[in-house]
Amino acid sequence: MRLLLSTFGPGDAERILNAMRLLPYDKLVLVGEEGAQESPDFSRLERLENMSNKKIEFQPIFDSGFLGMVDSVSDMLAGYTANRQDTVYVNISGGAKLLGDAALLAAFRLGVETYHCDGRLTRLPVIKGATARDRFTAAQARLIEAIGETGIPYSGLIGAMDGMSKSSLDRVIREVKKAGLMTSHTTEGVLRITLTPAGVEVLHALKLTRRV
Repeated sequence: MRLLLSTFGPGDAERILNAMRLLPYDKLVLVGEEGAQESPDFSRLERLENMSNKKIEFQPIFDSGFLGMVDSVSDMLAGYTANRQDTVYVNISGGAKLLGDAALLAAFRLGVETYHCDGRLTRLPVIKGATARDRFTAAQARLIEAIGETGIPYSGLIGAMDGMSKSSLDRVIREVKKAGLMTSHTTEGVLRITLTPAGVEVLHALKLTRRV
């Protein structure tokens, strides 16, 4: 099945219709703020889909913060992409820009093909099928997950990365630090390793891709 997931808000009927014309799909899923499904634009799209014996699925987003939106759309996409036989496209031309940006980042996390349809079809730079886990070596991903959201003392990291030599661990730490994903600081003589905000984002993406 081909699934088209599009961000949506009141006033977006023409944008969504444009995406429906330009992208092949069997099922349309609209993602927007709670209440958007009560708009005349949603009713118009629903009537058109009903004429083709199709039903629109609406997925509400309750989070107002950007990262909350990203997590919500990511969880949603993880569910839709769980069936490897299905093809999923994302269109971000509808809804508020913040929601579109969140959907783009969520698609980037999971490697879901993404477009902006507004008069013409623009494919966005998301590598299809390339998840966050594909962008890092196994050792780098293991290190990021070992550090976690709260950080870890260097001594604890040695134990968490059991089986890796100290020289190899230090090399991976340098690689992840050079990528801007982690930092270190000493407090009361204890060296502590923590993720940067970008590193935490990668951690969330790694956790998601473990589930799909």
